[in-house]
Amino acid sequence: MPPHLLHRRSQASSAAQPGFSLMFKPRSFCVALSLAAAGLALAAGVEVIKDVPSTFVYPADGFLPFNLHRATQTIAYLYGGFHFDDPEGVACALLKVDHDPKAPQNDVVVTVVGVNSGAGEIIYNAGLKDIHRFGAPGQGEGQFSHPTGVAIDADGNVAVADTGNNRIALLRHDGLRITWVKAIGGAGDQPGQFNAPQGVAYDSQGNLYIADTGNNRIQVMSKRGRFRVLDTPPLEGPSAIAAIDAKEPWTFYTQGPYANRLAVIDQKGQRLTAFTLEGKPLARTTAVEIPDPPVQLSACAFDYLGNVVATDFAHSCLRKFDKDLHYVVTFGGEGDGDFQFTEPRGIAIHHQFGQVIVAEENSVQYFWNGADAVDLKVEPAGQGFHIPFFLTEKALVSAEIDNGAGEPVSTLEQNKDMDQGPESIDWAPSPSVRSGAYQLKMDVMATYSSRDRIEKEIDLPVTYTK
Repeated sequence: MPPHLLHRRSQASSAAQPGFSLMFKPRSFCVALSLAAAGLALAAGVEVIKDVPSTFVYPADGFLPFNLHRATQTIAYLYGGFHFDDPEGVACALLKVDHDPKAPQNDVVVTVVGVNSGAGEIIYNAGLKDIHRFGAPGQGEGQFSHPTGVAIDADGNVAVADTGNNRIALLRHDGLRITWVKAIGGAGDQPGQFNAPQGVAYDSQGNLYIADTGNNRIQVMSKRGRFRVLDTPPLEGPSAIAAIDAKEPWTFYTQGPYANRLAVIDQKGQRLTAFTLEGKPLARTTAVEIPDPPVQLSACAFDYLGNVVATDFAHSCLRKFDKDLHYVVTFGGEGDGDFQFTEPRGIAIHHQFGQVIVAEENSVQYFWNGADAVDLKVEPAGQGFHIPFFLTEKALVSAEIDNGAGEPVSTLEQNKDMDQGPESIDWAPSPSVRSGAYQLKMDVMATYSSRDRIEKEIDLPVTYTK
């Protein structure tokens, strides 16, 4: 068992939200996807992890065969017959052809498509076993020139930002194979023409949003193939785009300003802006406002709760922002170990179950959405203590004070539903509590995705003097 896994406790008593149980076999990008076909059963109980970041977590121990959550070059070749060559965008969707209303638990079986840019190809899965490639370098049908972004919707429509060919390639995934449909565009600055487009995103209604990078604009292609240019404030080389809308089956906000939005990265990764679907700006953050430089945002995705998660190419990490684009947390850092990245590029998030897929320089990683409490402090306050912290995700929080022998002295919270952001709890010792050394034990669990599967435990010493 990996050292950061402390133990496995009994199943949490609180039931998961409808549709958010994780009793399933995942279909992830590349080898994690293929090996999931082995059908390993989930071990009972909740894994408790400690001393590692948990805003995003690897699937529970025993969930994936060999606990394989990263597809490396070696694994990609052994199980997929290819090498990563400048991987870029990644996208995922639950295809309608895979949905079985009699077995909704299988809705976790998502289809993933990824851009292997240097090889001019698309990597994708079909079923739980097969990994396929589509495309080759070139300018003709079924060919790509340094493609960058990719998008897929539930109907199996696939769009590729064929950057070097100044066009958008439209493909079709029928659940088994990807086939070429047509290419649209060509060099130019008229509606329906492009200059090195880099980002694409579908909404749930089949509209395709295109980051027309060299033309400094966002274009929208309707389901019927009609183009319009969004009337946004001036953009500078928009390079990545994500979309979320109120009619999507799995989204927290179904009305109000957070229901229908775009997230756009421009200024060479130095700016992230949220827009309405019509191009009106809603919120913005820039690199100078983000801690821990350097910053070069590469790709972005919305999660179920409307947060935006961006890959940071320069800092080799993920940056999470709330629905107003306020900075939440930096996750990971440079390296090839667990919870580390090397020049991450594409990111995809499946909203229903919270799977997170990240493409980096020589591998692809697979996470679940998690929760963490950072900046945790124990501060004397009157005759007791004030305990402030910052939640990186809406979470269920339990906290207690233990004596030196691990026996509980005071229960402070029990599975309390707390919002993302600054929170706090207090301890007012009863008269029977003696002066001495105690331990704060806090448990944090996400309210969906990894809920009832993974829990973060945080311990801090507390010295009490009457």
